[in-house]
Amino acid sequence: MQAFVTLCVKAMKSKIFFKVLLLASLLVSAFLVLSLHVTFRLSEDTGGSDLRALLKQVKSKDDEDKVVDQRSGINFEALHSRQYEPPSCQKGQVLLILVTSAQPNINRRNTIRNTWALGWEDSASPWQVVFLVGQATGEGAANLIQSEQEVFQDLLVGNYMDTYRNLTLKVMHGLKWAVSTCQPLFILKTDDDCFVNTDRLPRFLVQDNPIRTGLYAGSLFAPEKREVIRDPWSKWYVSWQDYGKERYPPYVSGVGYVLSLDAAAAILRVAAWVRPIPVEDAYVGILAEAAGIPALSSSRFTKHNMNWRVCNYRYLMVIHHLSTQDQRLAHSNMVQARTACSGNPTITRWS
Repeated sequence: MQAFVTLCVKAMKSKIFFKVLLLASLLVSAFLVLSLHVTFRLSEDTGGSDLRALLKQVKSKDDEDKVVDQRSGINFEALHSRQYEPPSCQKGQVLLILVTSAQPNINRRNTIRNTWALGWEDSASPWQVVFLVGQATGEGAANLIQSEQEVFQDLLVGNYMDTYRNLTLKVMHGLKWAVSTCQPLFILKTDDDCFVNTDRLPRFLVQDNPIRTGLYAGSLFAPEKREVIRDPWSKWYVSWQDYGKERYPPYVSGVGYVLSLDAAAAILRVAAWVRPIPVEDAYVGILAEAAGIPALSSSRFTKHNMNWRVCNYRYLMVIHHLSTQDQRLAHSNMVQARTACSGNPTITRWS
């Protein structure tokens, strides 16, 4: 044993030992760098054409199970809340309008119920309004949501805290429920501070809309507005780990966008693999790009309330940033536009 120790000591003192040790260290370092590079590339490429190539290989449930370990996207099963009964819906209706809201915003919801959500039962182009809310935190908030649901039966309550950073989960939950349960021809996602021209939009989708499949339309952001915000103090902050590019792909504003049923289904399928980010409309744009669905820019969706004239309501479909008083005025203008502007030509294009 002593002879072995002596031999080791002599070897450690030799130049050969240090050369071997140095070579081994370099080889290990090179292997680690290569491993990290491959891992980064796999993470960076989980989207776009590479993701579409992966999804083309998934032709059955068995195939899907084989690649499930590669997922880092939405866990749809976890979004469903069994505490609240979901709304009922008629399958195959023309339009389902999903309105993101929050438990305290009952005045906004009631205003919508009494303005542009009226008349859906009697429409020649069937449509419906459903409000998306999450789990409330205040004392008695859960009971208030339960009571509201029992009265109106138009709330879809998710199994996640009702925060702005969870808006992506809220919208994914709403889309999943709509596609799985209601299967409307089209889905409109909007917010509870927006006006929707329900007098025009359902009819336009049936009579004038030339794009029946692969439709993803709304107010498109300019390239300079698609830069990823890295400021941790911003409510739109997204880390490099969550999204590894400097700019989002083309996407439309979350104040309102229309998806055809097949486009929504494709987006949901991709969402199971694509890591979510807390910027809902940008995330939908990321999913649409990965699914091969182009974003269609339409000036019928406006991000600002400009005190529009009555005749503008023959054209505009969604208007953002309305108070409850503004909602009532917009609804009145929409009704007046039925007859007051009958001499104006009807525009039948998205642009």
